[in-house]
Amino acid sequence: QHFPKAKIAFVKMETELFDKSYDVVFNNGDKLEFDKKGEWTEVNCKSTVVPAKVIPAPIKKYVETNYPEAKVLSIERDRYDYEVKLSNFWEIKFDMNFNVIDMDNDRD
Repeated sequence: QHFPKAKIAFVKMETELFDKSYDVVFNNGDKLEFDKKGEWTEVNCKSTVVPAKVIPAPIKKYVETNYPEAKVLSIERDRYDYEVKLSNFWEIKFDMNFNVIDMDNDRD
């Protein structure tokens, strides 16, 4: 629904000891990962940007305020935090209350 023009290249189910996840890879290289409940855990865009509707509002506002030219290329979430990678090489980690807890510039 957030990638209407993309065609699915393949879908893969991964099974670990007590967990399952599903990877959806599009023909343009973009990739989505879902947990066993169908909730996204990772959105990684190679040729597009992460759709705005996928990004939690506080993270979207933080990026727009602090890095107005940057685009969100990937976002991951787990039980503890969100990790966002921007087009300006910044990686920002947020806790579950959307407070910045770590930043790293991966330009090198």
